[in-house]
Order: sequence, then C-alpha cells, then structure tokens
Amino acid sequence: MGVGRRGRDLTPCFLPASLSQMAPPRANPSRHPRLVPLLLLLIPAAAAAGGDTSLSTFSYSRHCPGLPASADLPAADGPAPPTLQLSTGYFSGGGDRVFGPEPSSQPRSFSLLPSSVARTANATLLHVSATLAVSGGRRPLRYRLGGNGRNLFEYDGQARRFRPRLPRFTGRRGSITFGLEGYYSTGSGELCMVGTGSGRAADGTPVHFLPVVLRLGFPSPANLTRPFVTGRLESVDTISPIEPVSLVAYAEEGYEYAESASCPPPPAGRLDALQVFEGRKFSCAHLNSMLRTPFRLDYRSGSESTASSLGLHQMYMYVNRMQCKDDGAVGAYLAFTNQTEPSRYYFMLGEKAVVADGFWDQQRSQLCLKGCHVVNSGPSRADLAVGECGIGMSFWFPAVWSLQQRSFAAALVWNTSLKSGEAIAAGSSVITPNYRGNLTGLKYNYTKVDEAMKHYEKSGLNKNSKGKFPDSTSYRDLVFRFFVQKGGGSGYASPVTIGSMLFDGNSLVVPDPYFHHATPEIKPGLINVSYDIYYVGNWSLESFHRRHISAEGVYDTKTGSLFMIACRELNVSSDCEILVTAQFSSLDAKVAQHVKGTIRSLRKKTDPLFFETLDIASYGMYIDQVDESIWRMDLESTMALISMTLACIFIAVQLFHVKKVPESLPAMSITMLVVLALGYMIPLVLNFEALFKNSNKQAFPLAGGGWLEVNEVMVRIITMITFLLQLRLLQLAWSARSVDVSTAESWAAERKVLWICLPLYIIGGVITWVVHMRFNHSRRMLRQVVRVKPVGHAFWEDLVSYGGLILDGFLLPQVILNAFSDSKVRALSPGFYIGSTIIRALPHVYDVFRRQQFMPGPRLSYMYASPHDDLFSLAWDIVIPCGAILLSAVLFFQQRLGGAFFLCSKNRKTREYEMVSTVSS
Repeated sequence: MGVGRRGRDLTPCFLPASLSQMAPPRANPSRHPRLVPLLLLLIPAAAAAGGDTSLSTFSYSRHCPGLPASADLPAADGPAPPTLQLSTGYFSGGGDRVFGPEPSSQPRSFSLLPSSVARTANATLLHVSATLAVSGGRRPLRYRLGGNGRNLFEYDGQARRFRPRLPRFTGRRGSITFGLEGYYSTGSGELCMVGTGSGRAADGTPVHFLPVVLRLGFPSPANLTRPFVTGRLESVDTISPIEPVSLVAYAEEGYEYAESASCPPPPAGRLDALQVFEGRKFSCAHLNSMLRTPFRLDYRSGSESTASSLGLHQMYMYVNRMQCKDDGAVGAYLAFTNQTEPSRYYFMLGEKAVVADGFWDQQRSQLCLKGCHVVNSGPSRADLAVGECGIGMSFWFPAVWSLQQRSFAAALVWNTSLKSGEAIAAGSSVITPNYRGNLTGLKYNYTKVDEAMKHYEKSGLNKNSKGKFPDSTSYRDLVFRFFVQKGGGSGYASPVTIGSMLFDGNSLVVPDPYFHHATPEIKPGLINVSYDIYYVGNWSLESFHRRHISAEGVYDTKTGSLFMIACRELNVSSDCEILVTAQFSSLDAKVAQHVKGTIRSLRKKTDPLFFETLDIASYGMYIDQVDESIWRMDLESTMALISMTLACIFIAVQLFHVKKVPESLPAMSITMLVVLALGYMIPLVLNFEALFKNSNKQAFPLAGGGWLEVNEVMVRIITMITFLLQLRLLQLAWSARSVDVSTAESWAAERKVLWICLPLYIIGGVITWVVHMRFNHSRRMLRQVVRVKPVGHAFWEDLVSYGGLILDGFLLPQVILNAFSDSKVRALSPGFYIGSTIIRALPHVYDVFRRQQFMPGPRLSYMYASPHDDLFSLAWDIVIPCGAILLSAVLFFQQRLGGAFFLCSKNRKTREYEMVSTVSS
C-alpha cells in the first residue's frame, strides 16, 4: 500500500490493517458521511484488540520511525503501566479559521484520554489507543454601560452573593476529536500516534477524516525543572492541511519530588493558622479544592523590591494545577494574571507562571514551596520551559480575622536571594464548600469599634426608632442589597461576624444550636458587627470592577441603627477613612424600603481620596415577611380560583335565564357581552404558555410549593370554560337580535351605545398613556446605571390594567341601552349582574385589607387583586366598588320601572319585546 497523492487516498493508511483489508482500496469518505463517526469509534476498538497487526506498519513507520511497532503481550499481573492521561492542556497554532483567535478569554484546551495501554514484546514500548480532543477559544461579548438595558448585577444563589454579571461568550468554538493509535517509550518518554479526526471548525466548516500525527514528550521522571509534557500535532493532509499545533500540559503522574524539600519560615511572619487536617490524614484533593480560589496580590507594605526582582505586577494568583503524595509532598503550577474571572479549570498560561514543589507542614498547618520561573522557550506560546529558581512561597489558613485581613486562605511570595525579608502578601476571600468544616476556632479581632462608637453616640438616629428590629437571632435580616439614590450604583452587604459568630453570605459557617446565647453585648442591645460590602458604581463604574469594602462597628438591636468604619481597596493602598451608616426599619413595618443609609468619606474635601456622600437604600422584605408573603400568595391563588369558578357559575345562571325568558336575548347589550368576552380572552392569550409549559420558569421566586402551581393551572382551565360560555351567550344574543321584529330599532340603540362608550374607552386609554409616560420619566434616574426590577413596566401592562377598569363597569353599555330603548325586559338575571358586580368589587375590598395587614410586594407576587388585572390604590378601591354597585342598582330599577325611569319624562313609552314565530305558513 502506498501513500496517495490525495487526502482521500491517505486516510486508509491510518486504519488498522484488519479494517483496511475489509474496506475497498479506494473508498472515498466524502461519499459516505455516515461512516465517519463509525470509523472513529472503530479505531480505538480495533487497536485494543492487540497484536502487531493493529496498525498499518507502513503508515505508522513512515511517520514514527523512532518507535517501531511491536506485538502486544497478553494481560498479566504486575505493576500497572502509566496511564498517560492529560486531563487538560494548552495549545497554540492550528490557524484562526479552525480554532478561533488567540488569545481569547476562554482559553484553548486539549485533553488526551487513553482507552487502552498494553505491554508489548518490546519491554520499553507500550501500545496506546487514545482519544485527543482539541477545542479552540472564544471571545466574550463586552457590555457597554448605559443605554442598552442590560443588568450589571446578578444574584448567585448557590454562593449566596450579589455580584456583577459576567460577560457571556459568543461565537463558535472550533473543536476536533481524533482517534489515535501508536506507541510510548518508557525509556525516553516519547509518544507517537497516528489517526484521523472529525469535528467542526470555528468558522462553521465541517472537518472530516483529517489525518494527523501526534508526537508528545513526557518527562521521565517529571520534576521541578522538567514538569511539562510538550509536543506537536501535525496534519499530513495534502489537500486542506491545518497549521502545526504546539501542545503543552502539566505532567499528571510520575512526579519526582525533591529529596530535601525544605522551606524556611516566611521572612515577613504570619498569623496563626487553622489546623485544617487536625485528627485526620493529609488529603491532596482536599487541599487542592481549598486553594482553587483566586488570591489577590497585595503589593503594599514595602514589597516593591520583591515584586520588581520577581517580575510580578499582576493582580491575581491562581494555584492552577497540583499533585501530591500521601506523605504531604506537593507539586504545583501557579499562574499570575490580571483577569478577574479566568477559566481556571483549564490550563492557564497567565501573564506569568511559576512551578513549585515542597511539602505540607502538618505541625504548623502550612504549605511550603520552592518555585522557579516559567519562561517561553520558542516562538509559540505553548513552548514553555523552566527558568531561574529562588522563589519562596507559603500558604495557610488564618485563624484570626480583622478589618483588613479577612482571607479564608493567605499566602506569601518572596525572593529567597534577597536579605531584606520583604514578601508579597496574597489572600483569597472566596470560601469553598470544603472549607466550611475547618473553621472551628476562627476568631475575629475588632479594631475600629471604638471609633465607630464615637460616631454612633454623636448621631441622633438611635433616639427616633421604635419597634422590634433584627438581631443576632434573625441574622439573615441583616443581609441587604442596596442601590445609590444619586449617581447610580448598586451593591450587596452581608455580615461577616455578629459578636463572635461567623457568617458567610446569609448563613452560619459554624452552626451552633445555642448561638443566640453566645453574642456578647457592649451595652444593653449594642453588639459588635463586621460586614463585607460589594459595590459597583461611582468610583468603580468606569472600569466596571466590583469594589470590596470591609467594615466593622456597632449595631443597636433596640433601634436598628448600624455604624461602621470601612476600608476600601485601592490599587496600591487602602482608604480606611470611611463611615457607613444604615437604619433598618422595624420587623413589623409595612414599608418597601427597609434600609436607608449613607457611605461617606471622613477625609477633608481637599484630600484626593475624598468622595461625595453616597445615599443608599434597600427595598425588600425580612425573612418573616417573606414567609408571610408566601402564605398570602397561596391564599390569593385560592381566592382567584374561587372567583373564577363563581364567574363561570354566574354565566351559567344567565344561560338558564335566557332559556327561561327568551325575550331577554335581544334586550341584552352586544357591547357588554363583547367587553366581557374580551375580559376573559386577554388573560388566556397573555398566559397561553402557562397551559403547556412548566411553571418553574416563573419570574417571582418566592413560591416554593406545588399548591400555587396547581391553582394557577386550574384558574386558566376554568377561565377557558368561562370564556367559551361567554361566547355561547354572545352567539345566542346575536342570533336573537337578528330575528327580532324590531331589528332596526335594536341596532340603532346599540349604535348609540357604541357612540357613547367607545369615545369614553378611547379617552381613558389616552389618559392611561399620559400617566404611563409621566411615571416612567420619574423613574428614569434609577435605570441610568443599574436597572432594579421591577422599576417600571410596559405600556401594554398599564393598558391591560385599564382594561380591568372597563370590566368593572361592564354594566354601563347595558344601562345605556336600556335608557335609549326604554326597555323594561329583564334582560339580565339578578344572579348574573349582582354576582358579577360582587366579583369585580371584592378585589378592591381585599386590596384595602392587604395594605393594612401585609408587606407590599412586587407586582408578580399578587395572585389576586393584581395590578396586572385592574387599577388599585386607595382612591380606586373606593371609586370602583361604589361605581359598580351604582350601575347594578340602576339596572335593577330599570328592569322594573323602565329603562328611562330616571329621565322623569311624562311622554316616554316603555317598550317590551314580543317574541314572534319565524316559521312561515
């Protein structure tokens, strides 16, 4: 078999010999696209069958002459061969058309997953079958601030934190999967494999049967100076080849740790460390998960010479890769970058990188490492090598926190060749799930309480508040989101400690069933507190960086007053001349704004760090109010179900009435019946998806039970039935009007009704539009920077609410028709119009009760008497029921005294309808 001059002739050379003999010698894969995935699956399977016949000797020997093929040996007991697995690595090259631009925010990556590693007749060779997945990067979509309607914040429910919304990746990610087979030399660490791959390029072009050769060099053994697996992936397609791809990954096995792994104490000293492995064995996976969070580098405190000597100026440090031995020996790859949210689960290059190894000191509960610089050794970014060493590093978990030291994990980086003792400090404030069980013994050292107490005593806030306020037993109520009332901005504040209790977000880190007895008070009702405040806006808006403010001070549980001294992070320093105040509303207050406060600078106006006072406000509910709102929503959903059921019954009563009194059909107002039909149809159209889709997509997250969802579905089903009955009533009235002997007079009266009602409805719609525009204009400042939902609503929502007002006066067309026709026919059953009037009036009566008993909630939380369905306010709750009752009373007298009884005309004649037979003799 020879190597063809066309790509389709080269492909069979990479198949196992058994498959090559079975296949036609000149098969064209492009004519059989369905065979592509099948052949890719058969490649590793055939390779695992063993024997020197598993590879095409000519094709493999042509591209991998240094590793001659050898026959497989039967499986036998003995030491397991190396897995040769690379879970993740980085690659460069390949071309932008295939793998997208480089660099990108989502990095390029590859993985090598062997499916079979077999021993051969040659003791130094292993027969390997594997899958190589190569994926390109993507560029993120950058948000422009202002004017685009996007939210700059989102709430992370799992981490219980309020954080800026991250950019979303857009564009296609080129990805190709290769089925490879070849041999690995245990002596030299070389791996050579051949095979083909299929996938899709970044430009959307499909890739089929791309023949390649993979050459990798595994360090044997891997150590501090040789930690990387490097190699190349080359295309041998002569028609549409891709550019060569350079590969690099951190070795995952066979690491040889330094014999004398020693680490001197950090020159700058450190705080006491928590014993994270006290009473149990060292765990590499546990340590790795606790160090996976980003470490922010602090170049203050005279560390300039260390940073300059090490070439460090980046903002963050990541422990990107780690491997260990059971005795505590540790090897690691660390990346330094300015990216705040890199894809750290991939192999990171960063702006700078370091490889290190050392050991975990169980006695001091400290990780000590010696590191070396990673340098670029070639034209490709994947050409990495180890440079100069002399870097000292230590990691630990502080046992004492303070205003300026709140790191869950801390680190020091220093130059071992410098005698100045300077070190770069680093800390991570992101708690990991595995860290929660290791915080026993953690203490907080309050340092700014006395200063905060002075501002508390000077203020008059502590004298004006009455009621019961949040305290240590209701600590979740002390968590709040806020927005800046002037200038724009938004943030999230959560307690770190309340007295001696530690929190993460809105939950206790170390739960204690008797925690409410463990909060010491400075004075009766006065306790020490500390907060973490995350904020975007004002001084951080231009760079779109989320700023962290640490604060501590005092909180008065009797008045709800909070006074704290705060520190904000700057580029190379910190500003601790900041006063944060907040006044909480009482737990039983029925107000939407439950926190009001300020963030102001204590510096002079001439100071460059001075900033104008920020007035902050928080709108939301306390925990008990949330539970109360959930109960209210369940109650309202039941009331809505009962209301719609009664409406259906009342229409059925009217249908029985027109059957019993046939002359009532032509006397009914067609306009009234159309208004009622539209009133039932519009909610069905707006909520059409709710009948067929899962209600888990509801925008309001308070309701957690299934009872509310069942009621919502039942309401829509009954609404559909009611709508069909209403259409039936309209059809009967229209048919009866068509055969009436006084058809002309009836339609003339109906036209007069339209001439009066239609202009009224239009005028009301115009007024609704004017009010809507004025309302949105008054809220426009709140949406300049951060869109707090719900701030406003669309015009069609206000129009639907106005439609509810038209429904409240559904009897108006019937009253006007009776007045023009001077009819005394009982067109409507008392059960229908009185019952329907009660149904329309009861929501307004309930709204008055709800305002007095419940905390105001978002529009979406109202299941009954919702602003989506009608107009609700103190004035409307009086006017609408009174107007509906008045129309009902007028109709009652019209059907007994005549339609124009209130006109006081002596010459008026009351008209009664007479049914005549339409059957001709």
